[in-house]
Amino acid sequence: MRKAHVGWQSKVLFGLSLLFLLFGLINLGWAAWPEQRDAVQLTIPAGVLPGAATGTEYTSVRDYDVYVSWPRWIRLGETKDIRVVFTSAEGDEEASQEDDSGQIVLIEPALGMLPVTPPGLLQVNLGQDQDVDTVWRVAGDKVENYAGKVYLSFGFYEEAADELVAVPIAVVDIAIRVTSLWGLQQPLVLWLGFVGLVLWGALFLFARWAQLRHG
Repeated sequence: MRKAHVGWQSKVLFGLSLLFLLFGLINLGWAAWPEQRDAVQLTIPAGVLPGAATGTEYTSVRDYDVYVSWPRWIRLGETKDIRVVFTSAEGDEEASQEDDSGQIVLIEPALGMLPVTPPGLLQVNLGQDQDVDTVWRVAGDKVENYAGKVYLSFGFYEEAADELVAVPIAVVDIAIRVTSLWGLQQPLVLWLGFVGLVLWGALFLFARWAQLRHG
């Protein structure tokens, strides 16, 4: 009778250990799953910009490759980044040597209620043979689906009006989903995953010990 009782207890402990193992793996899998990103790549050709107002001749001084990437999703409590890269297009070396003038680049990501750091419009001077690699941090503070845009423009200084004129070159649509597990932030879910594995190991060893002792 005593042996049957111990065997029943061992089975219960083994079952509980498997539940904690499953719980730990689910939490760790969600908390540590590799990041997935979306991206858009486009080319801005040299010459007069299509977005320039009629009667003006605002131009791109050379061909540029533009790469915009962003996280497809962010776990609650995490911080990820939106990245924008400007490079001179391959095969445009000859044009770069003939024209050493720079280009003013204006970049502004806008995601509604999802905070972006640094906020607002970023102005960068893109010189000859220079690349621009800019990053904005986005924090997953609230579970929601966020849709927004990254506005890309070239800036041209008008001396007569003493102002910088922005000429749009592209608008990239982006979407980021902030997600959670059990409604908890990522660091806490990670901690729960480790706790689950520790409890699985402890219960498994205790059940095995009881089995061997009374076997």
